[in-house]
Amino acid sequence: MRLITIIATLLIAIAANAQSYRELVKEGTRQLEKGETEAAIKSYNEALEQEPENRHNEYVYANLATIYQKRGDAKKAEEMYTKALSLNPSSTKLLQLRGNLYLDGGDSKKALADYDRIIEKEPFNEEALYYRAYIFAQEKEHEKAYTDYYKILSANPDNDKARFALALLYGKEKRNEEALLLIDNLIDKHPHTAEYYLAGSEIEKARKQYELAIVFLDEGIEKCNDSNQLYLSKAELLIKMKKREEARNTLDKLARKGYYSAQMNALYKKCR
Repeated sequence: MRLITIIATLLIAIAANAQSYRELVKEGTRQLEKGETEAAIKSYNEALEQEPENRHNEYVYANLATIYQKRGDAKKAEEMYTKALSLNPSSTKLLQLRGNLYLDGGDSKKALADYDRIIEKEPFNEEALYYRAYIFAQEKEHEKAYTDYYKILSANPDNDKARFALALLYGKEKRNEEALLLIDNLIDKHPHTAEYYLAGSEIEKARKQYELAIVFLDEGIEKCNDSNQLYLSKAELLIKMKKREEARNTLDKLARKGYYSAQMNALYKKCR
């Protein structure tokens, strides 16, 4: 009789200490936010084992996918996103996350399929249109890329990420005047963004307008804090123009800022 009483007491204690599904999910999320990913995986998996049919498992699978993606385990991340989507097939957010995973992994065909599904549901979804346009541009389907970029900008003229991507695409197709017009517009709006000056200089370099390319780089150096690449690009261009002493002076200015890189060392050697 005493043995039965002890066993009953133990079972009651275990039940009292057992965490509920909700508590396990909350604990897993807290652990994830603290960077305790191994513990978060354990908590989430316990929650899934406890209630495998819970409709909120979409959230659990999505968080597990995030963990595996950050760990570089793309296969496991894909599995988790797919399980989440099986619970909520219409979730454009989940489709976007899985599409981005595919794109990062170089599987543009699968990424495109997810972006297409999003755009079918939300024709003006800017993120899906942007990445679909990127894929089209990479595959040299430029007209399709233009269509998506124009669609983004017609709905949101302030989407500077799309405007910049469009400028770069114009540059690739040697539509230089159109490209430079967009670059100038971006510089007017964001005068401290180095990549816009670099892009402008590259377009002028492609046209062999080297002096105009230098103008872009000098303006960027003057206005941008993150100007190291601007100095390097200027030195490289000056070497190309056979102005080695000016190139060395440019590198010296960068050196006085305390910057050093292998590229910088290689450029110094070309100044001899």
